[in-house]
Amino acid sequence: MTIIQSYIGGDNWECSDIIYHKLTGKKIQSNYFPSIPVTVRVLPELISNKNLFCLFWGTPTFKDTDCQYLLHVYDQKKIDYIISTSSGNTVESMARTIKKYNIESKKEINVILLVPEISSFKVSKSAIENNPYVKYIVLKNSSLDSIRIFSVKLKRKLSESYKVVSADEKLKTAAYTQIGFVLDQMNLINSDTCYVQTVSGGVGPIGLIEYSLFAKLNPEILVVQPFSNRSMPIVDALDEHSLGKNPLDLFKQRTYETSEIEPTLGSTKPNFAIEKFIRWREDGMKIHPSQVSEKDIINYKDPILKDLVSANVYPSFDIGLKFVEIEKSGLIAVIGAIISAKSIKSKNIVVNFTGRYPENNSILPIPATPYTYYDPNRGINHFMEILNL
Repeated sequence: MTIIQSYIGGDNWECSDIIYHKLTGKKIQSNYFPSIPVTVRVLPELISNKNLFCLFWGTPTFKDTDCQYLLHVYDQKKIDYIISTSSGNTVESMARTIKKYNIESKKEINVILLVPEISSFKVSKSAIENNPYVKYIVLKNSSLDSIRIFSVKLKRKLSESYKVVSADEKLKTAAYTQIGFVLDQMNLINSDTCYVQTVSGGVGPIGLIEYSLFAKLNPEILVVQPFSNRSMPIVDALDEHSLGKNPLDLFKQRTYETSEIEPTLGSTKPNFAIEKFIRWREDGMKIHPSQVSEKDIINYKDPILKDLVSANVYPSFDIGLKFVEIEKSGLIAVIGAIISAKSIKSKNIVVNFTGRYPENNSILPIPATPYTYYDPNRGINHFMEILNL
């Protein structure tokens, strides 16, 4: 089995800094250059007549990338608080990276982690326990979009007394240009390669697009979402655009919601991504949508897991199955590549496996206990009182 090992970040953050400057006009000065090991493996048994590569991450979730990049960006700034919101993966990554950063830099930046109750099971005890820098809050009756609205209000109020930062779409996009950079080093981003990833807000593939524009490359792109009439805004938008319609008109006609198949994929108004994807297509590049149903997951799960065990991603089939139950996004991406293979023009397919990976100190993560469960309808002021802010 072909294996290519590399890393993102480290001295390669300079590429992300160039893109960040392009997107924001801000130049980065930093002394913090963390890196994450990545591995590309060939999975030869899953798609005939194509070369299938999978990009695997050396951290429990791939979201360590934008969390580490946020700390790289603000390393020379005075920060009191970071507010991090997500369906679970990003806030866990933020907890893990801030603890390491504070210890190494002798700082005491505090982080407020906000997660909707529906996906709080994703946040592991190992990242939260014995971590004095974080307050992990589960918001009741909330969606990924509603907690982002709550976080904006919280940031505005907290900024009256403290320096508060958070990662926006442009910072995350710059972070994920690292995907393009490392695949380019491996000669796996070109006109005969299709990059595949599941999407929620879409910043991963946008990062690849920004790197491709920077390096004058034109890979094919496949974006994947789980099938539902109300949780595929990016798939629907690309389909509407193919019919000659304005994709953003969708949001005037229907309301989207978090996927029940995979609550990580919960962004219901990914306008930033849709506009970037449409521009990529209108500039003559190839980008396709794919949808994966629960039946597809049942049909393809076992052979994919067997290949992942053979590739040493998981130590056994049963353990791999439990990890997939925690995070299905990587599995869904591979399935999307399989069922869309005939429409993919490129010979090579590279799937970003954004699944969950075993931690060093435990095989299966144990869900963390939150600082509190909070009903956002009680308001920001009451929330700040509970957190002693």
